[in-house]
Order: sequence, then structure tokens, then C-alpha cells
Amino acid sequence: MNDLNKIVEEAWKHRDTPEVLQKKFQEVFEDYRGNTVYLFEYASALDFLGKETEAIPLYQRAIKLGLSGKMKTRAEIQLWSSLSVTVENEDAIAILSRVQEETGDPAALSFLCIALFRSGETNKALKTALNLSCQAIRVCYPNIRGRYYSILTK
Repeated sequence: MNDLNKIVEEAWKHRDTPEVLQKKFQEVFEDYRGNTVYLFEYASALDFLGKETEAIPLYQRAIKLGLSGKMKTRAEIQLWSSLSVTVENEDAIAILSRVQEETGDPAALSFLCIALFRSGETNKALKTALNLSCQAIRVCYPNIRGRYYSILTK
């Protein structure tokens, strides 16, 4: 893994030179095409460069091949971002809903709010945002969940 870390660090040193950043990852693609961390890092670089449609299959492959832990959660959230930019919002909502349920990650919940809002589900987005704020302050007044939620479902 040490060699891969060096490759990734070296590539990101060129974040201000997009063609060099991408080239650094492309040069070792054949050697690391089955490595989940490499696939995630390369997808992240493509995402950073605004090449979401190229990043999506790499995120998906990394996840399918078994990327795990916090890196998997990050990959799924970044995959959502790329999908939502490419107008695949329903897929993005499904991914974020599952990630949030499985991990309880507040970032997933935050991005789920955005995805719901973008899809026109404003009441559901607001309800989800209220859930997030209740989690954040750890004090949730019963009226927020009861009385005010009922307003959102009308």
C-alpha cells in the first residue's frame, strides 16, 4: 500500500494542473485497476476535475469490489454528488438513503436533504433536515417531531 500512497500523494500535488493530475492516475491504471483504494482516489480526482461521468464507473467499481469503512461511505457520498450533477437524482437518493440508514453518517443525511430538494421533494427534504438538526443538537422538542412534522405531510 505504501507505493499506492506515494502515487496518490504525488498525483494530488498537481491539483492545480488538471492534465498532470489525471495523467498521474492514468499512468498506473493497468497496475491498480482492481485496487479499490486506487479506484476511489482516481474517481475522486476525476470528480475534482469536473469529469463526473468518468468518475461514476470508478466509484461504482470500487464499491462493487469491496471498498469498505469510511472510505466506502465517502465514495458513496461522492458517487451521489456525481450522479446528481449528471441528472441521475433518483439513483443518488437511493444511495444516500441506504448509506444514511447503514452508517448514520450526518454527511449522508445532509446530502440526502439536497438530493430530495433538487428532485422537488421539498417537504421530505425539510423533514430530513429537521431530523439532522435534531441529531446535531441532541435535544429534540416533542413538538418539532409531532406537531410540525404533520404540517409537512399535508
